[in-house]
Amino acid sequence: MQMTMEYCMETSRLILRPWRETDAEALYKYAKDPAIGPIAGWRPHASVEESLEIIRTVFAAPETYALVLKETGEPVGSAGIMRGDGMHSAAMQAAEAEIGYWIGVPYWGQGLVPEAVRCLLHRCFADLGMAAVWCGYYDGNRQSRRVMEKCGFIYHHTETGKVSPLGDIRTEHFMRMAAEEYNMKLVGDFTCFGDKDLLEKRQGMKVEVVPYNPLWQQMFDEEAARIRKVLGKELVDIHHIGSTAVPGLAAKPVIDIMPVVKDIRRVDALNPLFGQLGYECMGEFGIPGRRYFRKGGEHRTHQIHIFQEDNRQDIVRHLAVRDYLRAHPEDADRYAALKQELAARFPADIESYCDGKDAFVRQLQEKALAWYGSR
Repeated sequence: MQMTMEYCMETSRLILRPWRETDAEALYKYAKDPAIGPIAGWRPHASVEESLEIIRTVFAAPETYALVLKETGEPVGSAGIMRGDGMHSAAMQAAEAEIGYWIGVPYWGQGLVPEAVRCLLHRCFADLGMAAVWCGYYDGNRQSRRVMEKCGFIYHHTETGKVSPLGDIRTEHFMRMAAEEYNMKLVGDFTCFGDKDLLEKRQGMKVEVVPYNPLWQQMFDEEAARIRKVLGKELVDIHHIGSTAVPGLAAKPVIDIMPVVKDIRRVDALNPLFGQLGYECMGEFGIPGRRYFRKGGEHRTHQIHIFQEDNRQDIVRHLAVRDYLRAHPEDADRYAALKQELAARFPADIESYCDGKDAFVRQLQEKALAWYGSR
């Protein structure tokens, strides 16, 4: 990790550094927006002078960072690590930390906050030796929850009747990542520059989007037959999902398979059999109630996402997007064009590729669910 004495850190697009008094105007520019503060429990800044006072007091706390765009040098948000009295739940222990964050509205949906949070996770676990890291979000703050999910946090508990800094009563949800989860499951996705092993691994992950291949359906059929033998009577149904399941859609050449089972807990006993088929068994891997398996290493060929039959939310989400794209070729064409553009821009950066299409995918999912439910 690249650091100065101020603990400055870098990601592909951001510099994380301590706040400076000269940042007051930039802070006010974004923190005055009522779309940002209230949903996180703080009131919008009323003046540049107030922003300056926040920099001198609140943002002077250790491990509090301005999120500075490399391209412009402008601070556009803030993120930090809280410990001890700064943490927000009694469930948090002494050797644990909490990460908080926000970013200006013009930069929502660009993947910048997940980029910063991954860097802070590296700081927490690799430098500060934390046993676990927490994040919390108030009811209705979907953007914050989405950041946590993308970074691999797992839901832990909900606290009701909490008084926010604004004085109102709210419900707060908490997600958590333990050090062993970071080390065993997610370390390959964290991208804080300066860690040579992680950076080399990331650079080896090629982003490849290719024209639709009719053989993808055959590849699904052949792999589904093998999976049926493993799951046996536990299997309810099995679906070809993702972009390779949409005829004519350009895609990364990875077959996504969604088996639906009677009892998700029984799948864990079958991990050795999936291993014999060449799969890594990844557990939930950030999505509660899922069992995720991947095959092919850095040259991935197949992914399995197993859900229990009563998990209608996740099952319908995947089927709705697939069926919507099959029925709406104009949207499928727009999606393909975006993926091809991003693959050309980020040929060796899978994270930036995914972040670049995140906003489009979320809008697509909303349209698909509405369409699917109205049929």
